[in-house]
Amino acid sequence: MQIVQGRIMNDFIEPNKHQYTVPVYQRNYEWSREQCENLFHDIVQAYKSDKTHFCGSVVYSQFYEVNGIYYHIIIDGQQRLTTIYILLKALLDLSDTDSKREKMIEALFNQDKYDAYSIDRQSKLKLKPIKSDNNQLMLLMEDRYDEMDKTGEIWENYQIFCELIRNTLEEDDLDVKDIYRGMEKLICAKIKLDSDDNAQEIFERINSTGVPLSLADKIRNFVLMTDVEQERLYTDYWLEIERLVSKDQLTTFFLNYLNIKTEGFAKESEAYDLFKTVYHDNLYTNESMLSELLHYAGYFHTFLYGDNPKYSVRVNELLKSLQKLKQTTVFLFLFRVFDDYDQGVINTTELEKVLAFLLNYSIRRLICEIGSNSLRGLYKTLYSRVFGKASNKEHYYDSIISFFLQLTSKDAMPDDMTFLMALKEKNLYRKNALCRFLLVMIENRGKEQLITDNLTIEHILPQNKNLSTSWQNMLGENWESDRDRLLHTLGNLTLTGYNSELGDKPFEEKKDLLSEVNTKVVELFKDVKTCECWNAEAIERRADRLAGVIIKLFPLVLPENHISFADPRYHEYTCEDPQEATNKKPQYYILQGERVNATNFAQMLRSVILRLYAMDPSPIEQMARFDEQLLPWSQNILFSYDPTKVSGKYINIDGTTILVSQGFSASNIVQIIRALLEKYDIGQDDFVYSARPS
Repeated sequence: MQIVQGRIMNDFIEPNKHQYTVPVYQRNYEWSREQCENLFHDIVQAYKSDKTHFCGSVVYSQFYEVNGIYYHIIIDGQQRLTTIYILLKALLDLSDTDSKREKMIEALFNQDKYDAYSIDRQSKLKLKPIKSDNNQLMLLMEDRYDEMDKTGEIWENYQIFCELIRNTLEEDDLDVKDIYRGMEKLICAKIKLDSDDNAQEIFERINSTGVPLSLADKIRNFVLMTDVEQERLYTDYWLEIERLVSKDQLTTFFLNYLNIKTEGFAKESEAYDLFKTVYHDNLYTNESMLSELLHYAGYFHTFLYGDNPKYSVRVNELLKSLQKLKQTTVFLFLFRVFDDYDQGVINTTELEKVLAFLLNYSIRRLICEIGSNSLRGLYKTLYSRVFGKASNKEHYYDSIISFFLQLTSKDAMPDDMTFLMALKEKNLYRKNALCRFLLVMIENRGKEQLITDNLTIEHILPQNKNLSTSWQNMLGENWESDRDRLLHTLGNLTLTGYNSELGDKPFEEKKDLLSEVNTKVVELFKDVKTCECWNAEAIERRADRLAGVIIKLFPLVLPENHISFADPRYHEYTCEDPQEATNKKPQYYILQGERVNATNFAQMLRSVILRLYAMDPSPIEQMARFDEQLLPWSQNILFSYDPTKVSGKYINIDGTTILVSQGFSASNIVQIIRALLEKYDIGQDDFVYSARPS
């Protein structure tokens, strides 16, 4: 490797019979207006001060010589050289004499005055950028401006330099030849590589003054720089990857790829080194790596856009729905699932069932406000946890749903009751994408699809804190608490094209504007238009109906074949012997066939009480009203309206003033559950719990 001080014009632009080629692994030309302006001002200042200006390094290697033309590869510095080339063309076009134009032409083009070198259209230019940029540069140099891409950086920067040159000629009393003399003062670190130098390693060590390399740039250079077939690999693989994955998504794609290939999670700052480790440890060739990247880029594109005709309409619709809800962490699992589909492990029906479940699971998590911080870890390990036993693939969907039903962490599938309660009570409006998605799904079920792009989410009961008197009177004496509790919930939300017009209008006027004649919204509005009074009762009644619709749209389809992921330490127990609960840690309980996760006995008791109360509130209300002692031998009262009667850190039954005692032992809790089952006339065989020794 030879490092000397060089001059941009004297060493790289002016010499005849030389061409500097930008290899295909380099990024596209992408200098900004600010960078062009800074370079131009540096050039003008260098002329005015008669001093040199350092503009970075140019790393190159001599490639070969054909017909008297010497071809070189530019390893680093292509952005600056391309920019100077564009500036020279602008100077050529704004030169006012033949002698000045001749000077620029000699700098831009290889000359063959005696036809000795067979110079053709391709070898005439002294700079050859990568394919897409080269086409644009050729059009510019041949004055074929009408054929150029007017949104590309080459055309835009040419226009910028023309503007800067005109302004400088008018305001600074300078000439084109003065700007050229300023360019002659640009110096650089001229680094010529020898045949035994490792171009890739040198490239990575360069402290470039240009645009920082992205992760995609580094990976592209790594898999193309050292290959003699880089032109073919670039065209057949890399350009296809870029076509499938937009530039702003490339980094995310490569991080996803690394996350399915390695343990732990890839950080962007460490991803390039991790990629090289994956490449070397798995003995990839450049082509085998590019082939695999292209394979997963196809999946990634499908996940993002749901537009792949290779898959069914239903598969594409489900992928679009996941994307609308921004559920991109699921990609880590889907890469493996789609591999199985393409390899014939599962058919279209099974793939549709898996995607429908993942959409259902995502919606339930969002509605129940389960934190997303565990999702990446869940989806990264999910495939190995479900299909670590190869025979589980024989019942693909059943294995996945069985796994989620047996989870005891917060990642477990929320059951129907929990989902229903959250649908009716949680603030849905602040989850804007989810809220809109669910309202559209409700409206479009089982009928001609309504175009909803121009519709917005509307509160039937207005958001204004200073409600009008008519609204206060309609809500009743508890109007403030009812408004705060119900304002942003499912029962009070609809879709409309008249959001800005509705505002705080009285209910009767809102009904007219929300009529199906005006908005064509039918399903969401049918129980509103028949209402005479929009109060808490009406909102809760509508929430019940809409939540029921959503449950039908996203049912929890149980497995036909139960696949066990049970920990052998756990066993199932009934209420018959409460002492069996002592020194045990529960995992779940099953009440009348419904399995519910519970990680401690106190949580189990609260959950059982909530389910029984939802089934029939009267037995619990009666026990609370009369401070009934549920266990004859115990002085503790389980339910009461009086805080002095209950024990421990008591809690409320949600939405009521009924207090529940806390602080019971595991065996006492099982006895309480047994007594409650008797109150509700539920047989002991209808309740079991799973636990292991603690």
